[in-house]
Amino acid sequence: MDKILIKDSQSGISTISVQIQRLVETKQCQGGDLHEAHLARLNLNGADLSGAKLLFANLNSTQLRAAKLIGTDLCFATLVAADLVDAIIIGADLKGVNLLQAQLQGANLNGTDLGFSNLVKANLSQANLNGAILDGANLIGANLIAANLVGADLEGANFGQATLRMANLSNSNLSHARLVNADLTEVNFSGANLTNANLVNANLAGANLTGANLTGANLSEANLEGAILDGVIGLYPAHQAAIKPAPEVPQRNLLPSHINSEFRIPYRPKQNSLANINFSLPLLKVN
Repeated sequence: MDKILIKDSQSGISTISVQIQRLVETKQCQGGDLHEAHLARLNLNGADLSGAKLLFANLNSTQLRAAKLIGTDLCFATLVAADLVDAIIIGADLKGVNLLQAQLQGANLNGTDLGFSNLVKANLSQANLNGAILDGANLIGANLIAANLVGADLEGANFGQATLRMANLSNSNLSHARLVNADLTEVNFSGANLTNANLVNANLAGANLTGANLTGANLSEANLEGAILDGVIGLYPAHQAAIKPAPEVPQRNLLPSHINSEFRIPYRPKQNSLANINFSLPLLKVN
């Protein structure tokens, strides 16, 4: 096993930490002081680090699957490419943390502070970020498919080119957020604050924007086909005129009686075809 070091801030000398050795051997270090610890590439799957101090710690490529980090202080720690799948990170402090390309699928980050963190290309699919703080966070290219961000503070966050299909952002704060080229298909934005948000070229097809506040939002080239816009605040007339709801086919009793009458079938226009042209007719002669 590689030598595990922790820096003594007073003497400047690196010494072997008893707490880190115990963590590696038992995977238990609740409330321990591991600030600036070098824990890169260790296998800490299932470890309990609840309440521990890991400020500025190096956890790059560390395995932390299903680990407990409840109330843990990870401010400005580096977790580049760390494996945090199904980790429990409830109420933790991750301000300024570097989670570049980290794996956080199914992780529970309920109420966690991720303000100004780096989550570029991180995988947060199906993660629970209910009530989490991500103001100023960088989520460019991140995967947030079906993630729960209900009531999250996302003010000024950058979701450029991120994928948030079917995510729940109801009642979240997205004021001044950047969602340029983001995939927001079927996202739930009901009651969300999107004031002054940048949604240029975003795909909002089928999104639920019921009661959302879009005052000052930039929706240039955004796709809002089939989006639900009931009670939307601040949508400019120019945007409303450009929005084309998904066309429907008259039902004409084509649906079985057990299907809800509000069920809608999107209209699919016929492709250009030569099938209806009678080529047996003589051609017109042009003099």
